[in-house]
Amino acid sequence: MGFEEVIDYVPGKQAWFDESRPREGQSSRELWIGDVAGDQVPTCSLTDRIGAVRDRVRASGQEACIVVNPQGIVLGMLREKALAGDPQKTAEELMDPGPKTFRPSVELEQVLEWMRKHDVRTFAPVTTLEGRLVGAISRADAEATLSHDHDHQHEQGDVENAR
Repeated sequence: MGFEEVIDYVPGKQAWFDESRPREGQSSRELWIGDVAGDQVPTCSLTDRIGAVRDRVRASGQEACIVVNPQGIVLGMLREKALAGDPQKTAEELMDPGPKTFRPSVELEQVLEWMRKHDVRTFAPVTTLEGRLVGAISRADAEATLSHDHDHQHEQGDVENAR
């Protein structure tokens, strides 16, 4: 039939997108958080002591930490207030359980709108359908990326209008 490679991906199209797999057509022109989310985000386990976590988070230049299980499933979030807590307490004792997460196929503008509405200043976790952490997008990176993307689109429009 002329196909070089055929993949029988059983979970379906949305699952394909949510796993940050290659895409084409209209979806390839959209800016999704999976395209820009970084994988260098502080994580810890339920049993990690807050003092040690706080040191790692500060060393990374971040202000929060994502609590994950051994399989990388997101369980909670340690924000500034929790990280300032008793250094002997565990992440499980001080975390905010079940933080809001986003799939890689969510448009970056939607995430930034949510961050602004909820005054999120750190980052939003990006997960698979099963809740496995794939990365995070910071509000600052989201704003910078969208600003750059809009400037680039504006420049392209100016060139096309000049023709």
